[in-house]
Amino acid sequence: MNNTFSFNRFKNLLLKDGKVYFRNFGTGLIVVCCLNAIFWIGNLLFGTTSHEIFRFGMLCAWSGIAMMMVPEKVYGKANLSREGVGFAMLPASSLEKFISMFLYCAIVTPIIVFFGGYLVDTLLSLFPFGGFEKPIHLYTMNEIGRMIDDTKGVVQAGDMSVAFTDVFPIGVMRTSLYMGIIQWAAIFMLGNMLFKKRKTGKTFACYLGLGYVLSMIFGLTFLTSGRMVQWIETLEDFPADEMLRLTHNATIWGMIFGIIITTVLLYFTYRKIKTQKY
Repeated sequence: MNNTFSFNRFKNLLLKDGKVYFRNFGTGLIVVCCLNAIFWIGNLLFGTTSHEIFRFGMLCAWSGIAMMMVPEKVYGKANLSREGVGFAMLPASSLEKFISMFLYCAIVTPIIVFFGGYLVDTLLSLFPFGGFEKPIHLYTMNEIGRMIDDTKGVVQAGDMSVAFTDVFPIGVMRTSLYMGIIQWAAIFMLGNMLFKKRKTGKTFACYLGLGYVLSMIFGLTFLTSGRMVQWIETLEDFPADEMLRLTHNATIWGMIFGIIITTVLLYFTYRKIKTQKY
């Protein structure tokens, strides 16, 4: 039954996981959704204001923090020798368990936290005090693209706003955004299935450690060897249109690389669910 999929079984599993989700993380969801109220209270006390762009960034940050915590809160017992027996005995296949975990960690959580936080922020912005002067405007990717396109008739050739949509097409921007969200969730889903205790902290520490190691390798390879200077000097001789083409290609390959990494993370999470021994 490991690789089978039954809609009825999956529906029952979703409902069961949903109950566990809100029981174990419901209070956390409410707290995270209300975190922007901290800035509203601070503004009220000190007579300051919080710009909507800053508040939008904080909503994204709270969503990321919630995605870090939810795998351990909801599925923290899935890989434990004793407590995980209940997860192992669920009347569902490994594929169904993985999809349910993915939905709650990578889709349900960021949607609830971001739009729940947005609703709280909007309600606070209705008060004539508190420093939230106007609600956050949620620009869609298409709106951003139209705004940039509108500038093409009034800016000079070579302006960054003109080049932006050539380097970062709307489809690439949208795909990169969604893939980034899924990749962030996949990191902590896998960490939850690998570590036994302090899952979130250990996963985040590994993430920071790996980033530090990669940055050190990059620094030793390019900066100390002088290759970076040579590379920059070479690029200075490139014409502008060639630089745009290179940047566009690098963006596409970066997105492809990100998709591969995310796929690998999700595969090993599924593999761990399937092969977990109790």
